[in-house]
Amino acid sequence: MRLKSIHHVKFQVPDLAQTEAFAQDFGLLTVERNEQHLVMRTGGGDAFAYIAEKADKASFIGLAFEVESEDDLASAVSEHNASPIRELTTPGGGLAVTLTDPNGFKIDLVHGIERVSAEAAYDPLVMNAPGQYIREERFEPKRPMAPAKLFRLGHVGLFVPSFMQTLPWYKDVLGLIPSDVYHIPGQPHVQIVGFCRLDRGEELVDHHVIALMQSQTGETACHHISFEAQDFEAQFMTHRYLESKEYELVWGVGRHPHGSHIFDVWRDPDRNRFETFSDTDRLKASDGSRVHNIAEVEMDVWSSEPPDRYFE
Repeated sequence: MRLKSIHHVKFQVPDLAQTEAFAQDFGLLTVERNEQHLVMRTGGGDAFAYIAEKADKASFIGLAFEVESEDDLASAVSEHNASPIRELTTPGGGLAVTLTDPNGFKIDLVHGIERVSAEAAYDPLVMNAPGQYIREERFEPKRPMAPAKLFRLGHVGLFVPSFMQTLPWYKDVLGLIPSDVYHIPGQPHVQIVGFCRLDRGEELVDHHVIALMQSQTGETACHHISFEAQDFEAQFMTHRYLESKEYELVWGVGRHPHGSHIFDVWRDPDRNRFETFSDTDRLKASDGSRVHNIAEVEMDVWSSEPPDRYFE
């Protein structure tokens, strides 16, 4: 089984209208909404990337990955006890099976979902630098203070009760590769956080598609969902826009030390964390893994603030 990409996330929320208003301000585009569910997409061509279902209590259900072929779905059924192959009724059609990870998260594998036309991106930034003054005889246009232009769902962070009991499933069943792993001080064998990427051989992929973080309370939950924005200036301008709407900021705009991506994290009305990212590292399978003492890891290389608030 070979994963192509992360495809979508699914939540339960008590107020679909309130969720939609925030998500639209954040940058997602509504595909359909009725009394029971809300389906939204990015502007990058996906049929959908976010589903919210009406429920009495807010919760995270799970996420989905796209696979190469229908044979991969059949393999998941025969080799990993996935649910039978079913036809999807969501936009774009396609097929799916469902796996359950060691913590109860539902992991869908999907294939054959038709894509839609992508929205237009901003013109690329042209930046001057010492010895490279390439922006000549023009004024550089600035990004508008507006919802983000989002291009894809990039990764999901998960709180898990035990990192070391969870990681083997994501490696053995989904084939993910740890990029950077953190251990507690003085005990390299006691690992508690890991950022894992897809295995696409020598094809370059994002630094991570899943972040597994051992919760201090034994909690099982979604830590954050992250969508790619065009560049840091677009992120700063969307930051200002969300600030003007008086949404709750978690952290940002900042840059992570591992993965290198620029991030900006906000809470939706149910206090789920929505992140934009840009400029992430890209790695191959042969680039291997790194292990770090978590006490020596910064949360944000642009900030001296301790990371506690990011994990509350």
